[in-house]
Parts: sequence; C-alpha cells; structure tokens
Amino acid sequence: MRWGLVSWLCLGAVGCGGVAGPEATGAEPSSSASAGLVERVRDSAELAKMKDYVDSLYDAKSVVHRFTSKGGDGIDCVPLYAQPALRQPGMAHHRIQLAPGTEPVSLERLVASPTAPDVKWRPEPATLEGLETAPDDLDATGALRRCPEGSVPIVRLTLDTLKRFESLDDFRQKVPGHLRGNASVETDKLRSLGYGTPSVRAGPTDLHQYAHASQGVANMGAEAFFNIWSPFTELSNEFSLSQMWVVRGSGSTLETVEAGWQKYRDLYGDDRARLFIYFTPDNYGSGGCYNLSCGAFVQVNNTVTIGGGFNQYSVFNGPQYEFKLMWFKDGTTGAWWLKFQDVWVGYYPRTRFDAAGLMDRADVIDFGGEIIDNRNGNLHTSTDMGSGSYPGQGFSFSAYTRNMLYVDTANTYREPASLGAWRNDSNCYDIIQGNNPGGWGRYFYFGGPGYNANCM
Repeated sequence: MRWGLVSWLCLGAVGCGGVAGPEATGAEPSSSASAGLVERVRDSAELAKMKDYVDSLYDAKSVVHRFTSKGGDGIDCVPLYAQPALRQPGMAHHRIQLAPGTEPVSLERLVASPTAPDVKWRPEPATLEGLETAPDDLDATGALRRCPEGSVPIVRLTLDTLKRFESLDDFRQKVPGHLRGNASVETDKLRSLGYGTPSVRAGPTDLHQYAHASQGVANMGAEAFFNIWSPFTELSNEFSLSQMWVVRGSGSTLETVEAGWQKYRDLYGDDRARLFIYFTPDNYGSGGCYNLSCGAFVQVNNTVTIGGGFNQYSVFNGPQYEFKLMWFKDGTTGAWWLKFQDVWVGYYPRTRFDAAGLMDRADVIDFGGEIIDNRNGNLHTSTDMGSGSYPGQGFSFSAYTRNMLYVDTANTYREPASLGAWRNDSNCYDIIQGNNPGGWGRYFYFGGPGYNANCM
C-alpha cells in the first residue's frame, strides 16, 4: 500500500537549493467549502455491528465530565482505567505507566531552534484546543473545557461518523476500500479555472500520493517539528496530511506507528486539520486504527485531545504555526511513547507488535506529506498537500518539517544525514530538502496543488 516504506533503499538524495525567501509571491489558495457527508454503511447487519462497536469502547456511565470543544467536538472525559485500551482482551491486569522509564540523551549541537534559515523567519507554537484552558473557558452549557486529573479526553465516536464507511473494517483502515468510483461533491476550488484547454500530460493515477523523505536505520524513535495548515480537499473521502512514520517489517509483517496532522472530512466531519495518530500491526489491514478508536493506545495525559483540532493554523504569506511530535521506544522491553510538544501523552504497549515488527525497535524513519486522490471525472483532484504551494516558494508559503531527528539504539539523538526524498510526480506535489546546522537542522519544504495543466 505504501511506496517508500519498503523501497527506501532506492531513494535518491535531493539537493538543498531552490527555496525562495519570504519575498516570493503566490495566489491565496481557496478554502474548502463545507460539503455534504455521504452515508455508505453496507447494510443493516453492518449498521448493528457499528452501533455495538460504539457502545463497547467505554461505558457511558463512567464518563466523569463532558464538554464541547471550541471547534464543536463532543469530548468525553473517561477515567484512566476505564478508557478503551484497558477494556481490551489481555489488558485487565495492565499496569499503567505515566511516563517512560528512560529518555533519549540530547546532544547539545542538536538542540532545535525556532529561527528559520533566514533569521527574519520565526514560527510560533500551535496549541491544541483544550491544552491550555483558562478557568473561565466554558462551553455553551457552562461546562469547563478541560478533563479532570485522572481522566483522559476522548473525541466522542458517533454512529453518524461510522455510517460514512461501508464497514467497521473500512473505518479501521488508514484508507477504506470504498474509495474508487464515488461521486464528486461541490467545492469552491474549481479545477477548470485557468485551464481553457486540457493538457496532454496525464498525472499519476495512484490512490496514495507522497512527497516524503526516509532513511533506513536501526532506531528507537523519531522527532520533528510540523508546520500546521488546514489544506483544501476536493472530496470528503480524500485526506491530506503531514506526518512521520516509524517502521519495521515488510509485506504482511509491516508495522508502523504514525503521527502528525490530518484533514479528513469523512473521519472528522469538518474542514479542520487535526492531531492524529495511527498504527498498523498487519500491513494496513483492519487490525490498526486512528486515534483512540479501537482501544490500542493507552492515554495518560488529561489535556491533549488526540483527534482534536488546533487553535491556530498557518496563513498563506502570514503567521506560521508548528508543533513538535516524537515517537520513542522505552528500551527494547518498553512501549512506544507519543510526545506532543513537551507532554508525554501515552503509548502503544509493546504487546501490540511482534518480533518481526516494532516489538523491540524500528528500522526506518520517514517524514512527509500524503494525500488521497480519488480521481474525479477521471481527472486528478485539486486536493492540496501541505499549504497547496510547491516547496520552492519557501517560508510562509510552503509547508515544512524541520529539525528531524532519530533516537539510535544507544538511546541518543542523531541527525538523519542520509534521508532520501521521493515523490510520485513533482508536477503534482514535490519536496526540497535542506540542512541548517544550529537552526532548523535537517528540514524540507513540501507540497503542491494537485490538479493543474501538468497534473491531470
């Protein structure tokens, strides 16, 4: 399913030049219009399974607090020991950890700087809804927008969300099987603008399309800063994301832990990019899932809402926002921990993986953008990757990932000096790498607009 995870050895290095400064110009990208969401549930039997699934995640009677986020999500505060992961088979006697037992050693020369390669450029930290809640931050019912200590925030999974997928298996896969052949929805970014006559150059027809950089290296995790945007997606069943993959295995034994931001209307119900995680123990079969929706991830923090929206998004030729993410393996016998900014959020237990996969370590680190192109009218859709701008436009126009690091098997941070870049078609989406020692370290700009005269 995923190019690059099993073919990273073939990737060629990309030069570091060609990135324009802030003086570059570009058109303001169109925002995505709200679109009707389609119900696709296969039949009444599958609908009954979906209802049972929603009811099984956690006991509604155990919820200690409820509120509506600023973006409109229903949030349930579930006691730590009553969350979905602790209700799974084999987890009855699981002893919850509140933090990893070890942390990687940071080399002084690898300390990240927010200042971009040009000293004039300085992004600001993006904050999650609910992460820094004031005492008077109340929803319309008067409920405080914060979960109490000893509970975890869960974006309420509803039957309406599941109905947008044909089956539970579809819902749990990173990309469900129903995608091909769906009808278009109306949007405000018309692909016909500026292209009076069709191009003879066809674009890629891959369902998944990437602009990413990966390196094969034995590791215990990875870290990076992600520039947050909320890009246009043409169809509700398409997504656009920026993430990191930590990978081991191949074929049926391929296992990953993934994290970043994602815009995906069918999954989240609106046009905002969200903080997301995903894992697969079975090469993107139905054994994995997004966020907290299948009881795999054990959350221990009461302020970070996985699957929640942000308070700020980057603006084309305006303010830029970013956040830091890390996956960290707590020793060969420990769990895979997620860190958002400087907060340990929770972990995938080691038992979720096998010896040929991520049980003890990882073998590949990977960073980049991914979109789904569910060809509309047999043409490439105009779904944006990153900001929707090509990487050569640079800071405040193009999306970036900076200060990419990995943790070696001696538990020390290292720079990935051999990252190889790959893209399906640079006319649709592209990537340009750079190196700024003492500042952004290893970084890249990436993205593109999808449909255009050279990407059809």
